Amino acid sequence: MNAEWIELFMWLFLFASITLAFMILLLDFVSADTVQYDMEHLWNHSYTLQELHLDLGRD
Repeated sequence: MNAEWIELFMWLFLFASITLAFMILLLDFVSADTVQYDMEHLWNHSYTLQELHLDLGRD
């Protein structure tokens, strides 16, 4: 019975390791995605606040 618990723990550890690796890769991809590119695009094209739909509460 003790070997069954060890095997279960090993399977859980394997699943957790794979899940953690996936989450780390996903976080790296999302954090390095397009924020800097978006800011450069906005800076180079000089959109108005109305064109960007950013009224900011002004009348």
